Amino acid sequence: MIVQHPMLWCAAFLAAGIAVALYFPLPYYLPLLAALVILCTLLRNSRHWHDVLTLLVWFLLGCSRASIAPVNEEPAWQSSIRQEAKQIQTTLVSRLQKAGLSPSTLALTSALTIGEKSGLQYETKEAYRKVGAAHLLALSGMHLGIIYGFLYFVFISWVRFTRSRWFALPIILLCLWGYALIAGMPVSLVRAAIMLSVFTIISLMGYNTDLLHPLALSAIIILLIAPSDLLSVSFQLSFSAVFFILALWGPIRDRFYRLPWAVRLLAVSFVATLGTMPLVCYYFHRLPLLSPLLSLVLIPATTLIIYLTLLVMAFPIAPFGRVLNGVEAFQQSFIDWTGNIPGNTLNDIHPSLAAVVLIYLALLLAIIRLRTREL
Repeated sequence: MIVQHPMLWCAAFLAAGIAVALYFPLPYYLPLLAALVILCTLLRNSRHWHDVLTLLVWFLLGCSRASIAPVNEEPAWQSSIRQEAKQIQTTLVSRLQKAGLSPSTLALTSALTIGEKSGLQYETKEAYRKVGAAHLLALSGMHLGIIYGFLYFVFISWVRFTRSRWFALPIILLCLWGYALIAGMPVSLVRAAIMLSVFTIISLMGYNTDLLHPLALSAIIILLIAPSDLLSVSFQLSFSAVFFILALWGPIRDRFYRLPWAVRLLAVSFVATLGTMPLVCYYFHRLPLLSPLLSLVLIPATTLIIYLTLLVMAFPIAPFGRVLNGVEAFQQSFIDWTGNIPGNTLNDIHPSLAAVVLIYLALLLAIIRLRTREL
């Protein structure tokens, strides 16, 4: 059950504390935190009060961290990483150019693989936005997951149950975090890198765990380092989508395991859309209705584009470039065609913040009830 995941509760109270302190900064949070830690230590033998006080400690930890952190100022180390990443991105884009990619293909592949979006035209961004596929243009856990799937197959699946499996761990971690560094360390990739790193270690140790734990751990790490990321739209969309997918993955897997992969992919896409729908309506005032259906085509096409782009980066030759041009042209034509379907998007939606909160509370209660029944 969701209520039996202590790390999720810790992450939730940490986020709540950060939210309170960002809007109501006070100098008393840190002394209150110190006093509560002492009280929690003294009452460690009282399980009921100890659990309540522990959650309050996480709440005040979030308050204290946010109250002493600069809100709208990027850390120097993060700026340095972005500058170094920019130079590497420029080198990789030049390798793509050697393969004879068209300007549209070059812009799309650079955005999909290394997060370089300066070449994307406004019309392209708007076309993806119109059909609810704008998340494909921003590096996220899906993109890193596509690369991780290849790495897992090559380096782990063959040696998972042998003594040699630990030699694969440094390679996987180096690839995951190296890719995140090259992309400039966006929040969504950092979250995915933490989750996949923890998953890899647990998998090599032979344990099974609910992936909600790595998700909560990644949220805690990110918010402790950069509390202001809580207000980031990309942070909120990324974590809400992954949370709903992971929270409902068990029921989806049990109900659809005998059905074709397309049905399972559709179910996962629908859950992700459901999890982000209130935020999408609140921030962008539109609701793409065909987004889950389009994922049946766009996710496999995007996967193929990413793999082909990495191949072209390694071997920048014209034949590979022509294949990549053809796949990109197909995806763009599909986006343009679906964007012209009448009624594919509901516009001018303006829910209040209170309505968004109530919708999420109702969805969380439904998830808790569903997972309780599964047990």
